[in-house]
Amino acid sequence: MQKTISIRPTERIERKLDWLVSIENIGKSAVIRKILETGINEELKNRALGLYRDNKVSLAKAAEIADISVREMMDLVKEKDISLHIGIEEIREDFEAAIAR
Repeated sequence: MQKTISIRPTERIERKLDWLVSIENIGKSAVIRKILETGINEELKNRALGLYRDNKVSLAKAAEIADISVREMMDLVKEKDISLHIGIEEIREDFEAAIAR
């Protein structure tokens, strides 16, 4: 069952939403859900990258947090020019995570 979330958009956000609704040719709720999902996915990736960069989580855990594959996480790490720090334990965790998916 879906829950309702209420927001009070600024006039600027409301104008942008109306414009997106007109070009996407879908309802406002659908546009908002799409934007929200995109934003949440990006925020999770950014948080996961930060935790990995700060050596607080393994590569596999960062991928799990971001809800992406270890391979995709490795690509993000490379794209953001973050040092890849992998030890034996991280390799083991990554391997186990890859098998679980």
